[in-house]
Amino acid sequence: MAEERDPPEASIDVAEILRRRGAMFVWVAAVVILIGVAVAYRSTPMYSSSGVLLAELPVPADQPVRAVQTRPESRVFIITQRVLTNDNLLKIIEENGLYPDLAGMPAEQRSRFRRNLILDAEDPQILESLLGTTRPEGALAIRVGLQDSSPVVARDVANDLVALYLEKNHEARREQARETIRFLTQEARRLDGEIAEREMRLAEFKTANAGALPDLAEGNRQVLDRLGRDLDAVEQEIRSLRERQQLYTSELALLSPSATVLNEQGAPILSSYDRLKAAQREYLRLSSMYHPDHPDLQRLRRELEQLGESTGLPPLDRATLESELRARQDELTAARERYAAGHPDIVRLERAVERAQRELDAAPRTAPRRMPTQPDNPAYIQREVQLRGTTVDLQAAIERRDELRQRYDEVEKRLQVTPEVEREYSALTRGLEQLVTQYNETQAKINEAQMQMNFEEDPNAERFTLLEQPAIADSPSSPNRLAVLVLSLAIAVALGAAVVAIAERSDQAVRNAQDVVAYLEMPPLVAIPYVENRDDLKRRARGRMLVATGVSLWLGAIFLLVVTPL
Repeated sequence: MAEERDPPEASIDVAEILRRRGAMFVWVAAVVILIGVAVAYRSTPMYSSSGVLLAELPVPADQPVRAVQTRPESRVFIITQRVLTNDNLLKIIEENGLYPDLAGMPAEQRSRFRRNLILDAEDPQILESLLGTTRPEGALAIRVGLQDSSPVVARDVANDLVALYLEKNHEARREQARETIRFLTQEARRLDGEIAEREMRLAEFKTANAGALPDLAEGNRQVLDRLGRDLDAVEQEIRSLRERQQLYTSELALLSPSATVLNEQGAPILSSYDRLKAAQREYLRLSSMYHPDHPDLQRLRRELEQLGESTGLPPLDRATLESELRARQDELTAARERYAAGHPDIVRLERAVERAQRELDAAPRTAPRRMPTQPDNPAYIQREVQLRGTTVDLQAAIERRDELRQRYDEVEKRLQVTPEVEREYSALTRGLEQLVTQYNETQAKINEAQMQMNFEEDPNAERFTLLEQPAIADSPSSPNRLAVLVLSLAIAVALGAAVVAIAERSDQAVRNAQDVVAYLEMPPLVAIPYVENRDDLKRRARGRMLVATGVSLWLGAIFLLVVTPL
């Protein structure tokens, strides 16, 4: 059984294909090239004219950083929005007579204008070539212009756009500076109001805590120490004055207000006051021994009443009675320690205590102590004056002590509340300092913004510098004829080859021995070549004539397209 074999693949004879399909390839390529030439030379030429603007942000060494500076990219975007408004575009279109075929259709005119607008950033290398130096830091170059069928119109519109960019940049800078000043002024007024309010609160706080402020803490401690020493000194003075007062009082009690008068024998003559005192002591002594109806007691009572009338004093004053009562009580206590109950001395002393108590209860509680005459005893008068002076000094010392103690308590209270006052005071002052700092910074920014407004008129201000003036184009920028022709040639070759390949692929005719082998999978016995006759020669001659005529027409069409003006 014979093995099955794959049919041999037919080899591709390029020369044979070109001989057979060359005319088809040429005609397709010729048509495509003719269309490309028509597009390259018969399309409306568009001329471009543009100017180059440099947006830079210089910071001079002798000028502060501007408060209203922005990045060049942002500046270009802002100015572009201001320039390319509908009103500005319509004004440029009307002034330059653009697009008369779209008269009365402003939207379409603006749309076509935007399509023909040239607006892009320049290559940094081109910027360096234009400036002749390295690219400045923070600089950006943009190209702005227009494409139009008229190079003059394109140049004029480009000049208008450049002028608009320069004008709008200047207006935007000044407007932004004014807005910045307005905003900062409002902020400064707000801060000024808050500062005034905070200062008023701080003043009220200082008034309410006048002595407890942190600044006075050290002074208050010193005052407290000094007041403590003064209080100790006054207390010592009060103790000394009280001791002196007690001394003078004791000495005064032992002295008689009246001067001692001697009789002829040289014995002192007692005054009525002294006799009254002596009679009171004698009466109290006898009353402890005898019954109240005893003759000696009756006699002494009558004598006391007479002396009381002559001196204006009670016969028995409470001081004397209290003194005698204490004396009898002391004697009774001592007797009870020595004797048993019921002893005559104890009975007598108990009776004397009871009697003295009754006398004390019967005596007036507020008996006036007055002298019918002024004291004339020099020693008595001296002690009385010393006692009065001491009493006055003591009262003054007590008042001074009370005043010092009050001041001490006030200062001590201030020191106790000083930490809390310091916390609130620090919060108020810290807030005030922050507001003052913000206010000063805002004022500085206002001054910088004002300087910026003035700086706009200076050549060193941030600006758009015209690096390249728009000019009339010598040649159209579109269409790019060379590119169109090269592209047409490439398309012609590709399309012609594609048409030939499709024709060959769809052709099933058998023309030579290779086709027989491809279809029958066996070689033919003999290959008889094609023999041209007279009709074939005539047909070939007519074909050559047609090719020559077609080439002539094709070249003529190309000549007309290239040479003949629109």
